[in-house]
Amino acid sequence: MRKYITSLLIGYIVFSAYGNQPIVRNFTRDNYKAGTQNWAIAQNDSNCIYFANNSGLLEFDGKNWRTFPIVNATEVRSILCAKDGRIYASTFNEFGYFIKQQNGNYEYNSIMCKLGIKALVSNELYNIVEGNKKIYFQSENAIYQYDGKDVTKLNFNYKIDASAYIYNVYFVASSQSGLFMLNGSFKTKIPGSDILINKKVCSILPFGGNKLLLITRFDGVYLYDGVSISPYNTGIDDFLKKNQVFCATTNGKLLIYGTVQRGIAVQQINNRAVTYLNTYSALQNNTVLCAAFDHNQNLWLGLDKGIDYVILNTPVQNMLGVNNLYGSGYTSFLRNNTLYLGTNQGLYTCAYPLPANALALQLNMIKGMVGQIWSLTEIDNTLFCGCDQGAFVIYTDHIERIIGLKGTWGFTALKKHPNIILGCSYRGLFTLKKTNKKWEFAGFVKGKFKESNPMFEEDRDGTVWLSHWQKGLFHLYFNEKMDSVTRVDLYNQKNGLPSNRNNTLYRIGNNIIFSTQKGFYVYDRNSRKMKPATEWNQLFRTIPSDMRLHETKNGDVWSVSGRFIGLAKKKQGHTYTMDSLSYRILQSKLIIGFEHFYSIDKTNQIIGTNDGFSWVNSQSQIAQKDSFKVFVKNVYISNTSSPDESNNQQSEISKLQKEYSHQENSLLFEFVAPEFRAEDVVQYSYLLENWDKDWSPYGAVNKKLYTNLPKGDYVFKIRAHNMLDSKESYCSYSFTILPTWYQSKLAYTFYFILLILSIILVRMGIKRQLIKRAATSSTNYTGGIQNDKKVDETESDVKKKEGNELNTQQLQHELRHKSQELAYSTMNLLQKNEIMMEIMENIAKASEEMQKNGDFNTVLSRFTKMERKIKLSFENDDNWKKFEENFDLVYENYLKRLTETFPHLNVGDKKLCAYLKMDLSSKEIAPLLNMSVRSVETNRYRLRKKLNIDRDMNLSDFLQKF
Repeated sequence: MRKYITSLLIGYIVFSAYGNQPIVRNFTRDNYKAGTQNWAIAQNDSNCIYFANNSGLLEFDGKNWRTFPIVNATEVRSILCAKDGRIYASTFNEFGYFIKQQNGNYEYNSIMCKLGIKALVSNELYNIVEGNKKIYFQSENAIYQYDGKDVTKLNFNYKIDASAYIYNVYFVASSQSGLFMLNGSFKTKIPGSDILINKKVCSILPFGGNKLLLITRFDGVYLYDGVSISPYNTGIDDFLKKNQVFCATTNGKLLIYGTVQRGIAVQQINNRAVTYLNTYSALQNNTVLCAAFDHNQNLWLGLDKGIDYVILNTPVQNMLGVNNLYGSGYTSFLRNNTLYLGTNQGLYTCAYPLPANALALQLNMIKGMVGQIWSLTEIDNTLFCGCDQGAFVIYTDHIERIIGLKGTWGFTALKKHPNIILGCSYRGLFTLKKTNKKWEFAGFVKGKFKESNPMFEEDRDGTVWLSHWQKGLFHLYFNEKMDSVTRVDLYNQKNGLPSNRNNTLYRIGNNIIFSTQKGFYVYDRNSRKMKPATEWNQLFRTIPSDMRLHETKNGDVWSVSGRFIGLAKKKQGHTYTMDSLSYRILQSKLIIGFEHFYSIDKTNQIIGTNDGFSWVNSQSQIAQKDSFKVFVKNVYISNTSSPDESNNQQSEISKLQKEYSHQENSLLFEFVAPEFRAEDVVQYSYLLENWDKDWSPYGAVNKKLYTNLPKGDYVFKIRAHNMLDSKESYCSYSFTILPTWYQSKLAYTFYFILLILSIILVRMGIKRQLIKRAATSSTNYTGGIQNDKKVDETESDVKKKEGNELNTQQLQHELRHKSQELAYSTMNLLQKNEIMMEIMENIAKASEEMQKNGDFNTVLSRFTKMERKIKLSFENDDNWKKFEENFDLVYENYLKRLTETFPHLNVGDKKLCAYLKMDLSSKEIAPLLNMSVRSVETNRYRLRKKLNIDRDMNLSDFLQKF
């Protein structure tokens, strides 16, 4: 373990001593749409970054920028994200805090106005710090302490240059009086601090656990060890004094010095190694007004013009900076303290180790080596270069062209033939032979093989493999002189490979690995067939496609495709572990198909990229912190139909509240997981419980609109996936859409009372109508009989001869009344049953609705009893007996005859026969039998079978004639 830590530390020291620069993201004023200058930086618990900007408080969540003005729209000079969630800010003659409002925006609250503080004597306020339950605001001649209620002012008789709260002590530095510390309202001067008089301190930083660093503008750095103050040798004192330090910060491992004239210097505390960043390398501007580390230990810079993000917490650094003038990197080689770099523009050199200075790395082009450089290969202590112009031998002071060759891909040494070098040009394979200690062109390889490709390797048996991006893999057999191909075996889709295209080969140790569209293969010499390379395929979660391999000096293997980059680190026993997270920042920079990985040593590699070259320390460890988190930033009450429409069409911005009215049932959710290292590397998936059936596919859009949500309870869930390091984060937000006024509990209570009253009134109306109709029918019948009797008595003598005729008329009259009574009874029964069925349906619907929307157990119980009584009234109704008696009287014992003829008929069948005899339709019969029309039709079909009626005979006609 001790050896491992020592080697790791040495590797990191050597790495940091080189003149490489971290990768930097630039944000211009066109990006953030606010003021040019940025004076302070802070980060809150949600990982959002805030800047004290000339236009106000500037917020960045990784996706969007927003600006919130302070009093009178003046510039903000200092900010602090405090533990209480407030963002404290100060400006000229004013200090206070921003707090998030219900509309989602930040609103400024003035502490001065709230407490009735008059205008300050000094109008410049800056450097806000948080102490033990207090917030400190620094002005030119006073310190203001705010405890949440009151403000205490501590006056100084001298100008304050800097202040800081460190080790639970508040320190104040002045070029007029030295260094002080505050104990409540008492000021105590630190002994020996007169050394700081006439030296303007710009930053006070913790150092080494219990010490202080005092960084001055023009006079270097001083160290306070708790006893005395003395100069601190940074190793870059001349740089700091010359370029005017304006700000400084530390994370305990690195010291950052921000200057006015030359950007920043990043210095390691343990060994004082330095890296410089400025406009020559990556920064937009050389005047750094503020600097701060974020939760991921990367560095934010507020510039005089713009904002820069320096990615320090990564093993990857940029060699040539963003202002690279030398082209894309294709090959490199280190020889005799000279680093050769081949690009698409030419072959360059520089001294190694790379110088660490404030200027950009300067490369020197080798005269005559202009254009595309493909390869640099050292064989037999000779450095060969393959390029678009041909083949060259590179010496320390000159170059020599290899006569006979034009465009050349590369070279490989042959173990079976050490006196021969095999190369490949645009024309095809060729050989070089050593004559008089000099390698010369021996001619192109003869035979029927004429293909050309930069990927070719010698196998252990002396044969050569060459890949072709369209045709497959060629296995070449040579004669003893290696000047002719005697046999060619083609391996493609016809004999074992998944496809003819994109088959490549790589030497890993003593083996050759073949990469295809469906994983890795190896050659089985016994069967002369390809078989899957299980060990390599299992390194990946899925079968790798078109994966390219490059071995390092210590046996690690880079694995690259269009969508993947990882380093398979070799362990004991020839096994590997894949690191697919640490190097993803390189993914978009690689030149896929022409990747270049060169090992400087067992720790450091140079990698060719489209913007030059990157330097990678494969043994460095990234400081991991679980700071990645997603949260719902805003909920918009929307009147739009698309989440992409402008916010101007959204009615208002709502705070994350628990309930929304029915009129607010169209909601646009905005969610974000801040990630600043690259753009659009966070993918989101969401699910709205009680609405969505499944999670949405992952995508870069961080908004989701839901329209016309019905009343109910919902949970909006979000998943965020960071593609840079595969971190996951999850959050949820619960809310309720309230019902409309006519769906409220009060409304349902009213509906219930109204329903009960309706049932009572309907029953009373039906009863009253039946009594009235029965009385009318009885009166008419009695009156008719009495009138007939009077006529008979009066005319008895005259009509004796017509006695029989009179009796017949009387019987017909009685029959007519009975028929009328039967019709009335039938219609009353029909009307009653229709009404009762309608009541039952209403009761069922009301019960179902109240089960969904409220807890009304007592009401439901009453409804159930009422429904049971109505059903019982259907079953126990004795109207049928009266109906049967009257029906037989009218229709000459019709039902009696029907029963005698067809004794197997039940009561339901008899009822149906009677109603069909009365010429009623199925629709009219349905309520009389308390069934649906479809059921009536089914019963009619069954009745036909019981009556044994032929198909041609109509059932109604049969019963009419019976």
